[in-house]
Amino acid sequence: MRNRNKILLIGYSNIARKRYIKTFIKNKIPFCVASKSFKGKIKGAYKHFNNYNKALNQSYANIVLLSLPNSLHFYWSKKILESGFHLIVDKPITTRVGELDQLITIARKKKLLLSEATFFNYHKQFKFLEKSVGNLKNVEHVFANFTIPMPGQKTILSSKKLKGGALMDMGPYAAAINRIFFKENLSQKDIIIKKNLKGLIISFDIFIKYETKIFIGTFRFGNEYKNNLTVYTDKGFIELNRVFSPPEDLRLRIVIDKKDKSKIIKIKNDDCFENFFLEVIKNLKEKKFSFYYSRMLKDESLRLKLIK
Repeated sequence: MRNRNKILLIGYSNIARKRYIKTFIKNKIPFCVASKSFKGKIKGAYKHFNNYNKALNQSYANIVLLSLPNSLHFYWSKKILESGFHLIVDKPITTRVGELDQLITIARKKKLLLSEATFFNYHKQFKFLEKSVGNLKNVEHVFANFTIPMPGQKTILSSKKLKGGALMDMGPYAAAINRIFFKENLSQKDIIIKKNLKGLIISFDIFIKYETKIFIGTFRFGNEYKNNLTVYTDKGFIELNRVFSPPEDLRLRIVIDKKDKSKIIKIKNDDCFENFFLEVIKNLKEKKFSFYYSRMLKDESLRLKLIK
């Protein structure tokens, strides 16, 4: 019989090593790991499987955190839900039209939590931003700039077969910005997509006009590292740094410019994944599952618009 709040981590990705496991250990949540590639001992894990099916049958967990390459998300998500586990999936949760609908249908039928692990906005800097703006209705337009050096050729990000690329990696961020800041209907959408010689999307620039607001985003592989979000109101602007991948061990810098007066605020260290994960545990206990369903569907609707 499965005990409550035991985690089965399927996949031993970089983010799993650096953030997920640290959160499990810190919060004393029992976890085990299923990895086909990593053979060593994993600190804190109560068991290590080298077979995913065996892990599902023998882990005694009630929650699975799926951290495999994007191309495997739908197959294993479907199997995990059908096996009766609550499920958190690395972004993007799915890569093709119709897959998310299928997963949510299974989750609803079996009364399971299903969530995509997009959590950058769970950092304290976002709470500070909302407080400084006063009301998100005051936001006039938002500019996002997330560029990174070109990933290595052997990485998942550079693999078309594994569904890598800029749109898969960064598209969930663009979709989340749309969801968080803009409640108006979309009136105009322009997107410029650039692919490499293998047909992999390595950059996308978007311009979205709503009824009264504007969202401009630059998301690219192959440039100097930038990771900023600037929010404009009629009183000035607020700029967040390291916004889409905020380190948990670094004080982040926020630039506030109001009426030509500029100041810099330092935000205390915060772990956005831990905040997200503890919210998931709370909503799991309270059986608030539809919150995540509706959020994922809204995000997917924009991601699909970006590629049409």
